[in-house]
Amino acid sequence: MYNFWRSQNFTVFRLAVRMAQQEQQRFANHLAKEKSPYLQQHAHNPVNWYPWSEEAFEKSRKENKPIFLSIGYSTCHWCHVMEHESFENSEIAKILNDHFVSIKVDREERPDVDRVYMTYLQATQGGGGWPLSVWLTPQLQPFFSGTYFPPTSERQYGRPGFKEILLKLNEAWRTKSNDIIDGSKDAVQQLTTAMEKQSVSTENTSDGITNKSIQTCFAYFANDFDDDHGGFGTSPKFPQPVNFNFLLTHAALCHQSKGKVDIAKLALDMTQLTLKKMALGGINDQLGKGFHRYSTDNRWHVPHFEKMLYDQGQIAVALADTYAITKNELIGQTLRDLILYVERDLRHSQHGGFYCAEDADSLPMKTDKKKKEGAFYVWNYDELHKLLSEKNAQIFCYYYQCKKDGNVDPMQDPHDELKHQNVLITDGNLQATVEKFKLANTNELKQILAECHDILFAYRNENRPRPHRDEKFLASWNGLMVSGLARAACVLQESNYTQLAEQAITFIRTYLIDSSTKRLLRACYVDQKTHRIEYTESKVNGFLDDYAFVIQACIDLYETNFDEELLIFAYDLQKQQDEFFWDSNKNRYLSTDGKDISIILRLSEDHDGAEPSPNAISSLNLLRLGHYFDDSSFHDRLRLLFKSYSHQLNRVPMTMPTMIRCYEMYTQGINEILIQSSNLEEINRYIQTSYLPNKIIINLTKSNNKLLQYNKQLTSYMDKTNEQTRIFLCRNFQCQLPVTSFEEFKQKLDPLILTYE
Repeated sequence: MYNFWRSQNFTVFRLAVRMAQQEQQRFANHLAKEKSPYLQQHAHNPVNWYPWSEEAFEKSRKENKPIFLSIGYSTCHWCHVMEHESFENSEIAKILNDHFVSIKVDREERPDVDRVYMTYLQATQGGGGWPLSVWLTPQLQPFFSGTYFPPTSERQYGRPGFKEILLKLNEAWRTKSNDIIDGSKDAVQQLTTAMEKQSVSTENTSDGITNKSIQTCFAYFANDFDDDHGGFGTSPKFPQPVNFNFLLTHAALCHQSKGKVDIAKLALDMTQLTLKKMALGGINDQLGKGFHRYSTDNRWHVPHFEKMLYDQGQIAVALADTYAITKNELIGQTLRDLILYVERDLRHSQHGGFYCAEDADSLPMKTDKKKKEGAFYVWNYDELHKLLSEKNAQIFCYYYQCKKDGNVDPMQDPHDELKHQNVLITDGNLQATVEKFKLANTNELKQILAECHDILFAYRNENRPRPHRDEKFLASWNGLMVSGLARAACVLQESNYTQLAEQAITFIRTYLIDSSTKRLLRACYVDQKTHRIEYTESKVNGFLDDYAFVIQACIDLYETNFDEELLIFAYDLQKQQDEFFWDSNKNRYLSTDGKDISIILRLSEDHDGAEPSPNAISSLNLLRLGHYFDDSSFHDRLRLLFKSYSHQLNRVPMTMPTMIRCYEMYTQGINEILIQSSNLEEINRYIQTSYLPNKIIINLTKSNNKLLQYNKQLTSYMDKTNEQTRIFLCRNFQCQLPVTSFEEFKQKLDPLILTYE
């Protein structure tokens, strides 16, 4: 009887498992086989999602249904909210499935798709953001758009309900589809015409960029600067590393040209104050390190908690360049901490590539069911006193401004997710804490804080579920991180950082170059069980930002390890970029190569944003490569690029600080340093730990220098008969007589190097 009962129960159990498996399989939509973490998050929604594909387009045309296009990314907070409220709602899913063809796009995987429809949203509604919700005709032309919508009109936020919008759009399509199609064609044509006028070539005009543009850009940042907390404007505050890059370059070039000392000092002060405030603020994870996306307030306290690779890479460059000038230890330590975080939490240890991001939302504890923003990072006052000794808890809470009822302003917490919680922030005043608690000295305080950090960091990792990590590898963002590592390796003289950068470039060359076409690819993925690198069914070629940022990374890393192969790789990629992305009518680069017919507009990215403009980074690459390879065609193209953007650079230079920075270096001139010496280590250390943004460095010592095959002029500077030190300091291809000792060289270069007193 017992065996019969056990047999029956086992049968029931197997049936239940089979039914659960069938249920899961029944609700697997067309995203189930996709590699993107964002698309995988939606693979089991009741919405019958398709990826961006001809299969979806054909279904729309065949059934004469409009397309609902939803674009986001896996660490997007409001994307998660809309999924939970609407895309997991069976009633809304039925409306979508019955009347629309629903397509999901990962904006990081397909920025070309996102760019087209975000441009439409911004042109028609004046704003943007994610999730991006767009309704298209079967010909992929947009006719209605928005961002986040609550599920019904009865919900909060003062926005129309998603369900009601779907029903109204379905009714409009059913009764007026021809009018909608005609209107969408007109809208796209008007958008195209407007962009053509905006980006028309200035070849037939006499306008050129003037030095006034540089002054206007600087004056704007000086006027917009927050003297109390650093940064620009009011809340929300973004790091904006492109602004720091411009300010530091402007300071250095003012110094070189013996310009106004107060201008250079102000530029440095604005940059250093901002980076210090960010380093001490809640935007910087005080325990695990690494910077969050932005601050919701004006003092860098309560952040939006996602961590993006592109922020870490760009902030690393700003920290490194600032440290090169100031040698400030807080700046240097913050740079080390940032890289520690990236290496530990955003790097694949075997392959060496860097993941995209970590989410803002996570479960507060393993037993919780609902995710909250910032849950992994914030602390309850009582929790701190439970985990730390009473004395240490008091010291820790005083130093990091933790309060019994929490230290988050309710205005920064509209959903009460941070109620009674503390986001760690400090003013960095160690002495005040020493005096309050009658400690021996700051060293004792540092030891106590370090012990607290270790306890809380271990507890956090052991007891709190980590935020979701987007584990795809993007060529562009890996390029930005390599540049950050390369600059950090130089100014801190850390060989480990060089190795991390080299491994990432090897990863790009191994897995993000198509073996058959030799084209750079946009993205790849990893199977975490087998550690094999994977790709989407149809590989996506790299876009302009992929090329521009990887080329820049190769040049930056060359100036760290002097491997000529990196320069030659950059040269080859630049030639590809010129072939596939240059528009000879507009005299600028377009973001896509025009080969994908589903992309209805070819756009160019002009303004710096969360990432620098790829056209602006391309201008820097052309400037540097032109000098390294003595190739005038690069500088010819650079001048065309400047002329194409002259109208915008003269009128609103503050929107394009990276290209203004390039223009200032171009007009000031490039310092070319040609070195032949057996004492390379001392010479390189001196150059690398200094801040000289308008320079190139060529090592002539190597007998098999591959750069000589491209730049024949270099042979005239080489003396193969002896190993005596010979260093040429040149400006725009015109060289002084060589110096024959490090001391002489230092006397020549010292006046050009900006230092901070």
